[in-house]
Amino acid sequence: MIHPTDEARWRELESNAHLPGVQELIRQEILNGTIRVRPKPGGGIRIVPVDMPESEEPIEEEPPPAPSQDETSPSRRVAFRGRIARS
Repeated sequence: MIHPTDEARWRELESNAHLPGVQELIRQEILNGTIRVRPKPGGGIRIVPVDMPESEEPIEEEPPPAPSQDETSPSRRVAFRGRIARS
């Protein structure tokens, strides 16, 4: 089991992974053998402590894609001078 303070530290590093100083800390932890890094669906990283078996790693489901503008708005035709425009 991972100590709650360690887990909070990993989550903080995850959320700030875009910062160069944090990226260096993450590299050091990887080189020390304390963490693994996995990609998150949709971008970003997930930090996984090395002492956590892969079978216990948190699984993140990729959210369904947001509908595009074309799928959400009804089709419409614009009429000019009594004629229907072709789309």
